[in-house]
Amino acid sequence: MKHFWWIIGAMLFVLALALGVWWFWGRPQGPLMVKAGVVAPISMQEDVYGTGSVVPVSRQEVRVLTPGRVSKVAVKVGDAVQVGQTLVTLDTTLVDAQVAQAKVSVEAAQTVVNTVQANLEELKKAQSAASSAVLMPNNAYNGLNNLLPENPVSPSVIRQAEGTLAQSKAALKQAQEILKVAQVQQGQMIHKAGMAGTVLEVNAQEGNLSSVQLPLVVVADLTQMDVETQLNEVDAGKVRVGGKVTISSKMLGNTSVQGTIVEIAPTAVAKPSVQGISSPTVGVKIRIDKLPAELKPGYTVTIEIIVATKEGILAVPQEALFQEGNKNYVYQIQGGRLQKTEVTIGIGNDTHQEITSGLKAGDQVVLNPSNDFSEGMPVIPEAGSEGK
Repeated sequence: MKHFWWIIGAMLFVLALALGVWWFWGRPQGPLMVKAGVVAPISMQEDVYGTGSVVPVSRQEVRVLTPGRVSKVAVKVGDAVQVGQTLVTLDTTLVDAQVAQAKVSVEAAQTVVNTVQANLEELKKAQSAASSAVLMPNNAYNGLNNLLPENPVSPSVIRQAEGTLAQSKAALKQAQEILKVAQVQQGQMIHKAGMAGTVLEVNAQEGNLSSVQLPLVVVADLTQMDVETQLNEVDAGKVRVGGKVTISSKMLGNTSVQGTIVEIAPTAVAKPSVQGISSPTVGVKIRIDKLPAELKPGYTVTIEIIVATKEGILAVPQEALFQEGNKNYVYQIQGGRLQKTEVTIGIGNDTHQEITSGLKAGDQVVLNPSNDFSEGMPVIPEAGSEGK
C-alpha cells in the first residue's frame, strides 16, 4: 500500500514540474522592459581631471660634489633669507693654506718680473747712450768715451733680457691663475643664498661631514607656486599651453583657484612600479594665478582642465554606449525592437558623449545594455525613461 502512494506522489511531482516548465517557457513572451534615453542637442564641456603636487616656481638647492666638514650652519627651517646671505660654511683650513701659499707665489713671481724689467731697462739705456755717442763730434765723443762701458751692449744681450722678462711674466700669470683657483675653492666652502626666499630644508649639522646625496640647504620663493601633474597619453594630447585650469584642495574647502598651463613635457615617460613598467605619462606644469595662503609646497591638489566646449551638439548618456573591438555601438529602439547601431563619438564628459554620426535628434537608445540583448529583440521603454 505504501508503495502505491509513493508512485502516486512521484507522478504528481513530475506533473507539477512539467506545468512549471510550460508556464515559464511555453507561454507567450512579451516585450522586455528597458530604460531608454533620447538623442538630443546639448551644450557640452569636456574636461580632463587629475591630481598634482604644489611646488615652488623658484628653488635653490645647496649641494656639494665631495664631502667636507661643516663648520657653521647659519640658518634654520622657516628662516627668511636675502640674496648673498650665508647659509652654511664648510671647514676652510686647507683651502685657506692653499690661498696663502698661492699669494706668496704671486708675490715672488712679481718680484722676479720687476727685477728683470729693471735690468732690461738699464741695458736699453746703456745701448741708447752708446748709439748717441757715435753721432757726436770727435772732441765730444772723446770726452764721453771715458764714461761708456768698455763692452757696449749688443742686440743679442737685449734679446736675451727680453726673453727672460717674457718667461718671468708667464710665470707670474701662472701663479695668478693658481691663486684664482684657490680663491674659487675657498669661496665654494661658503655657501650663500642665490635668491630671496624661505628655508625649506636644512640637512647639514655642524661638525659632521656634508652629504653628497642630500642638499645641505633648500631655499624657495613661496610667493609663486606651480602644480606639477602627470597625464596619460590621451589626456595629454588634449591639453595646450595657456589652457585654463581649476584647482581644488581639501585645504581650500568649497572654494577653488585658477591656474594656467605653462609647460607640457615634450616626451612621455614610463616609470617602474611594483607591477612592472607603468603606462607612459606626460608631465604638465600649471602656474597658480593667485596663490592662496592655504596652499603649501608638497600639498596634493585636484585639477580640472577645460579642453573643449561645444554648443548644440547631439549627445547620448554615457551608459548607452558599449564597445566591440575599436568600435562604439548603441542599441537603438526602432519599431519596438532593438537595432544595433555603430556610432562615431566626439567630446565627452562624466554624463554624456557627443555623437558625430550614426544617430539623429529624437532617436531612442537603450541605457545600460545587457550582454543578453540581441538584434531584433522586442522591447518597451519604461515609463518616464525616454526623456533621459
